[in-house]
Amino acid sequence: MFNNFWGIIIVLILIFAIYKKLSNLNKPYDEEKFIIQYQNQKKLGEKINIKNLMTSIPNIASYYVGVN
Repeated sequence: MFNNFWGIIIVLILIFAIYKKLSNLNKPYDEEKFIIQYQNQKKLGEKINIKNLMTSIPNIASYYVGVN
């Protein structure tokens, strides 16, 4: 059934990945890390929005074309 060498390697990799996912489920919830990630996400949301992106498109295009 599993006589192919590459098939055995793929199965072992899948078993390892499943084991890692299941072992991470038992970790305690880290509230500090979640708060820090949420604050960073809000900062990025303020910096990268549609208005800022639309105003920076001409600069990005000029760098690509080589005008500046």
